Amino acid sequence: MTIFASIKTVLLTSAALALPTGLHAQTVPNPATANSADADPARPGTEAQTAAGDIVVTAQKRSERLQDVPVQVDVLTAKSIEAQQIKQTADIVATIPNLTIEKTDTYTNSVIVLRGISQASNADTPVAVIVDGVPQDDPKQFNMHLFDIAQIEVLKGPQGSLYGRNAEAGAIIITTAAPSNDLRGFADLSYGNGQTFDGSGGISGAIVPDKVQFRLSGSFFHTDGLIFNTFRRVNNDRVPHDWSLRGNLYFNLAEGTRLQLIAQHEDFNAAGVYFVPVFSGSANDFQKPQSNFPNRGSGTSTNLTAKLEQELGFATLTSISGHTKLDQIQTTDVDFTNPVTVPGFSLGDNQPFNNRIFSQELRLTSNKGPFRWLVSGDYLHANQFISTNIFVDTGHPATDPTNPALIILSNPAQNKRSNYGISAQADYDIGALTLTAGGRYDSDHRTQDNLLNGSERRATFSKFQPKVTATYKLDAEKLVYATYGVGFRSGGFNPPSFRVPLYYAEVLTNYEVGFKTQWLDRKLTVNGALFRSDIRNYQFSYIDFGSGSEVTGNIDRVRLNGAELEVRVNPLSGFNLFGNLGYAKPKDRRFAAFPQYVGNETPRANNITLNGGFDYTVPVSATTSLFLRANAQHYSSKYWFIDNLDVQRPKTYVNGSLGLTRGGITATFWAKNIFNTKAYETYFPSQSTGAPFDVAFPNRPATYGGEVSFKF
Repeated sequence: MTIFASIKTVLLTSAALALPTGLHAQTVPNPATANSADADPARPGTEAQTAAGDIVVTAQKRSERLQDVPVQVDVLTAKSIEAQQIKQTADIVATIPNLTIEKTDTYTNSVIVLRGISQASNADTPVAVIVDGVPQDDPKQFNMHLFDIAQIEVLKGPQGSLYGRNAEAGAIIITTAAPSNDLRGFADLSYGNGQTFDGSGGISGAIVPDKVQFRLSGSFFHTDGLIFNTFRRVNNDRVPHDWSLRGNLYFNLAEGTRLQLIAQHEDFNAAGVYFVPVFSGSANDFQKPQSNFPNRGSGTSTNLTAKLEQELGFATLTSISGHTKLDQIQTTDVDFTNPVTVPGFSLGDNQPFNNRIFSQELRLTSNKGPFRWLVSGDYLHANQFISTNIFVDTGHPATDPTNPALIILSNPAQNKRSNYGISAQADYDIGALTLTAGGRYDSDHRTQDNLLNGSERRATFSKFQPKVTATYKLDAEKLVYATYGVGFRSGGFNPPSFRVPLYYAEVLTNYEVGFKTQWLDRKLTVNGALFRSDIRNYQFSYIDFGSGSEVTGNIDRVRLNGAELEVRVNPLSGFNLFGNLGYAKPKDRRFAAFPQYVGNETPRANNITLNGGFDYTVPVSATTSLFLRANAQHYSSKYWFIDNLDVQRPKTYVNGSLGLTRGGITATFWAKNIFNTKAYETYFPSQSTGAPFDVAFPNRPATYGGEVSFKF
């Protein structure tokens, strides 16, 4: 499909959904990025000191107006998160070009692709994920339920000069809702097909007015599932429970001294692995699960955060400490078939996992002025255990996974990392021109202990990541910029039994020009960028069935060309439209291990992503309003493996909601993937696994339901 045909698909879908536009309405948040002033996420309990309509971000680790930041940033505020029915991290892609988040492997795992740069399954992400200032070091941390969130910022392009390793494609900054001085509360209850219940609630207020504030919130999720297993006659994606509880305390200790303590605990019991065999070898042959072995998983996570800020007069000193404890176990079929369809040898996989992560950052940030600077240093230590245990499936799910006589392969390993980073950035205004220079040095020390034979592997991956930007303000609402930046994704170890012990660090060099503009008294926003990236040692993943391992390899050189264009318009009160275009084309330039693949595209990247939608609200009385919202996402075809033989056809998804708001109560009927588009979120062709057939991870079918929310 050509780019013009792709654009036509989304425009026609959005136009069809947007027919009822002849009514007058009041102003509401844009579904892509809310256009009303929100609380500054960096200052709990305070309001942003900007003009009405401005969005405040912390993309450069200081509070700034979104349109003043010379980075392509997409923002989801609390209002837009609510408007779009965003419940899980994968839902954020609905309005963001050049971004996909797809399920794979275990219940909490996912694959992030930003600007054509994909995450390898067991390697680090190419995107730094930061929650309340704390880096999420393990890929299993990102796929979470989103509840009581103040703001999500998606930064594109290398952010290594500030966020360090694994920010080569960008960064995703999630800020949870802060405590308030006045008493507030909310409850949100949603029920949908598949006996799916998704609820959240919270309360916030002052313990000591203006001195000590609290916020307590939680969520609960349950579903009987929607992806049917044709052999076992049950739904493979059933989630008996997934609940979280978060507490937040804010202390105004003295003038200029603030302390915030956040604790969150999650407990889940969920069927997370439901790969299907694709005997035809076609990535567009949509199949249902047929495995005979029950798919089950469980786990807990505990996250503790402490943020201390001290105003020093000339600058602000910030300390952010984080501790995470992850414990999971996943037991599932590993041949993904059954004794009837494929008689003979059946296998299962029992995989215990745990990780302990500690991080500490110290940062000094200057006050605002023509010369602004920032210096920071941080440390992160992670201690991860994982063991892949392949066992013979004899049809006894209660005892087979732990029966020593049935285990035919075991890969227990202890992986440790200690990462040290130091960074600095300076901005200097010369009239309408701002010059920015920054850099960060990362040193990532890794060890892997083979718990079977006692052997140890050691490696250190280090890199300096500079960034230089020139920004010119045409006027208060328009700027252009040019930037050069380097990003770095750390290398690591493959499982002990795999023949290639090490995969190399990935380094990206990015050249970018862009613009951010607002027109017609800010009723029209047009932002865009062109970029080119050169990547060394591009990481990709595949499965080695011979050793029962998910492994990572490297492509020597990749060239990536891309662009983004985002348009938001508010043509009349209460009616908002948005349309976004993303283009990213990564091609192999050098591949010593497989020279025949030079010129191919890297796996998982969609060359074109299109997002469009609207939000229309009309008052029906002084206290009641009716709203209609819809959005569509179109993705061009994608290659699943380095040989480019398996191609998924273009896909379009449409979501919508209709509802009524009266006072603090909102009732909504919502639907996602309305037209039941079928696709695979992950696809492993047989040539990438050594298995006798392809295996794939199906997406969720159409979901729909009703929701009631209440605020006071």
